[in-house]
Amino acid sequence: MEKTFNDMWNKNHLENMGKEIIYDDWLEKYIKNFDKNSKILELGCGLGNNAKYLSEHGYNELATDLSSVALQYVKEKLPNIETKVLDLTKPFPFEDNQFDIVIADLSLHYFSSSMTEKIMKEIKRVLRKGGKVYARVNSVHDLNHGAGQGEKIEEHYYFVEGYNKRFFDEKDANKFFGLIGDCKAKEQVMNRYKKEKITFEIEVTCQK
Repeated sequence: MEKTFNDMWNKNHLENMGKEIIYDDWLEKYIKNFDKNSKILELGCGLGNNAKYLSEHGYNELATDLSSVALQYVKEKLPNIETKVLDLTKPFPFEDNQFDIVIADLSLHYFSSSMTEKIMKEIKRVLRKGGKVYARVNSVHDLNHGAGQGEKIEEHYYFVEGYNKRFFDEKDANKFFGLIGDCKAKEQVMNRYKKEKITFEIEVTCQK
């Protein structure tokens, strides 16, 4: 990712660091698939919404993000959580078949088609056979957060609100996440922000 993208997220996180970490319960329906010994990788953890949820439910994860500012905050608030700076556009610094679960909450919708495909292949590489991906991405119906607005770069991919954002329909979700394995995608509404946000919620079972 470009340095300016990193700067943008550092600035965004600095502005929100004084606020309480708020999570929603989107992982509640999946937590039955978690094991206390599961190796969990989160891609784009931000200020620790999901890390806090998992920690409070007795699970640990490796929380990764491009922003060192965000990771510093996570470490201060959740000292038991392991953190690591990770640029999703580069090969992941992990061995093959290392993780049981990958969580990517609103972190995989910033990239071109070709880069999104590369990221999906990296996720598949580091997941064990039968491992799970749980993700949320922008829906094409997410009008409150820029869907169909700004400068079109490619299909469902726009420069909007100062950076590139991808919006998914069900076909897109199956196309990209299907590179990892068996994909289930369902449009959902989330209310963690001031304005209602429409996402596609994804569950993938990794196939090797």
